[in-house]
Amino acid sequence: MSLLSLALLVAAHVVQGQDFGTEINNYGTVAFIRTGERTPWVRSGTETLSALGAQQMLQLGQNFRGRYIVDDETSATRLGVRPIDGMAPNRINPDQLFVQTLDQPFLVAAAQAFMQGLYPKYSLNETRNGPYPDAVGILANKSTVDYPLDGYQYANVLTLGVNDPGSIYLDGHNQCPWAYLESANYEGTQDFVSTRVAQDAFYKSLSMSWFKDDLPEQMLDYRNAYGIYDSLSYHYTHDMNTMLDLNNGNNSGVLDKVRYLANQDAWYRYGNVSSDTDATSANRAMGGKTLAGLILERFEKIVANEGNSTNGMSQPLSLLFGEYDTMISLLSVIDADYYQSENSIRQEIPEFASAIIFELFTTGNNTADDPNNLWVHMSYHNGTQGYDDTAPQVYSMFRNGPSRGDITWRDFSDSINQVAVKTSSDWCATCSSQSVFCPTVETTTSLTTSNNSPSKLSPAVAGVIGAVVTLAVAALLFGLAMLLGGIRLHRVERRPRQSSTLGGFKGSAKLASDPDLGLAAKGAAPATSDPFADPAGAAGGNKRIVHERVGSWELRAKESSGEESPRGSFEAIEAAMGRPVKAVQPRESI
Repeated sequence: MSLLSLALLVAAHVVQGQDFGTEINNYGTVAFIRTGERTPWVRSGTETLSALGAQQMLQLGQNFRGRYIVDDETSATRLGVRPIDGMAPNRINPDQLFVQTLDQPFLVAAAQAFMQGLYPKYSLNETRNGPYPDAVGILANKSTVDYPLDGYQYANVLTLGVNDPGSIYLDGHNQCPWAYLESANYEGTQDFVSTRVAQDAFYKSLSMSWFKDDLPEQMLDYRNAYGIYDSLSYHYTHDMNTMLDLNNGNNSGVLDKVRYLANQDAWYRYGNVSSDTDATSANRAMGGKTLAGLILERFEKIVANEGNSTNGMSQPLSLLFGEYDTMISLLSVIDADYYQSENSIRQEIPEFASAIIFELFTTGNNTADDPNNLWVHMSYHNGTQGYDDTAPQVYSMFRNGPSRGDITWRDFSDSINQVAVKTSSDWCATCSSQSVFCPTVETTTSLTTSNNSPSKLSPAVAGVIGAVVTLAVAALLFGLAMLLGGIRLHRVERRPRQSSTLGGFKGSAKLASDPDLGLAAKGAAPATSDPFADPAGAAGGNKRIVHERVGSWELRAKESSGEESPRGSFEAIEAAMGRPVKAVQPRESI
């Protein structure tokens, strides 16, 4: 064996198997986990976690339990053992965990299934270890009561909707126009056009029976490479006829080719930023940039508190759940596995239940009170099918060389700061996004970016200031109108309320305390009775984004009814305003 070959072998062994054993002091872990298997993306209806997907997440949770919490009969050690000091072994301690996902049903279910493996059911009657750890289940008469389902543990899973600023850290590509544009630009490249033409006959040769009505025939095109692979692989797993057909000699290699083309398409749409010279071109990997910001923030809390703590100041175990596009983007922006020219993890769609794992640690007797003692490495576990009873493989980051899987905390922090989008205001500005929260965070930022400002205003305080300024300006304008325009105020004579069958906004049901509001006669009807209708409506399950409703649903219903509002109440007001103000004698005190 040549010296060069021996050196490469040693380097590969260091990257893959670097393990300090008992010398490692794990202070914190942040993991981004892809959901377990779910129903195909292109299928109409809501995507749901399959039973197989739930089992995948349960198994992954058990392996995380064995690696970071405790090695017992409820855990597995196929990811190696790297315990985090002080983690509660049996009952969930919410101060030690940070669990976050998006409000999509399959992601929430995936997080819940994972947590069942991380902290399985715990029965006081069977596993009681003293009154203090389980005081919530012990009653005054010294009897015990378990949680339902034989001690099922309810984890605090933070779910974020699309209108929550925190959602950008798990799906920064969504609602980011510049990210959409950069991804769509791939379809204008020569690589895309030539691949689409070359593979047109291949896609048209795929049997529609393999997809079980998930998508129409016109979607069999390279433009839909991921959706085709997502559906075909699902039915290969769940439908016997599809599996037998694809294993037939005439169709051998079809699924592999479909996957290869999907990998290529996903890489160009969400990754491929390593060679970019223009920083704006990296917006296609916006999901990875925002996720990098969250990973940095989670570790900064641990470093600031000189290690992990159980008081809620810095949860040592952070579990984030999302999808494949964000994983590809993250691996791309941190240049993971940069020196691997073939079969690079950055250029492949991760399997279901895959995980990107970052660990913050010291070695030997060093402690976390000095940041110079801290190290970080990134490992990657590619799905539950890849278990081989070894720790997840460590990969280099930020082009540090194939043998430098471990880098200092300061190097990691400096490097990830160069690519991370750390605030929602930065994301809004970079993306030119029209998300509902962007006006608020942009206004707040503009009010607090002065170099002389010692601290930032909260959104609530900024809102109050804005409201006061608006009222002050309105009062000033009204005063000028009275001074220069001749506008005067008149007291309206109080008259008994007359009953009416119409009576304005609420008709005959109007109460004395209700304001008299009517719609203009022959008001224009809304453009459609369904403001959320999908104009495309095409078959194939194209997803549509439902935006928030604006305005009053009561007014919208009134407009749709076609009723004409009476003028009676307005005429009474106009007549009253035309009369002079009459003096009223003050009432004598009784």
